[in-house]
Amino acid sequence: MKQAAWMALAALLLAGCKADRCNTPIGSVGTIDLTLPEFSNLYNNPGGTLVIGNAGHKGVLVHCVAMGSYAAFECACPKDHEVRLVPNDDRYAVVLSCPSCGSRFEVIYGNPLEGSATGCPLYQYNTAYDGRQLSIY
Repeated sequence: MKQAAWMALAALLLAGCKADRCNTPIGSVGTIDLTLPEFSNLYNNPGGTLVIGNAGHKGVLVHCVAMGSYAAFECACPKDHEVRLVPNDDRYAVVLSCPSCGSRFEVIYGNPLEGSATGCPLYQYNTAYDGRQLSIY
């Protein structure tokens, strides 16, 4: 009987993991040509940021970390996936904030700074840069 109770408890705990708020939905992004005028704020511009609104689930923030190095994060709040995070600055964002839960995240590594979503970092996409094209996947 004890074994059945432990198995039931384990099943309940595992079922709860499926609802983990850190499982942020993501969408497709693709490749962008950083030499195009609409991406000039990113092209070899350390600190430059841009939100690509029609990419990912709720948009993707791309940040030029250093010359030739880029980070890309999903703009969906890890706590409420249907809320879009807002950058503190359109061109040189260092923080993304959730207008719903008040959580804030830094844009170099996606780490939470404060708020109720602090248990989850932002979903970070992989990036590959060839000197002109930035692939985000």
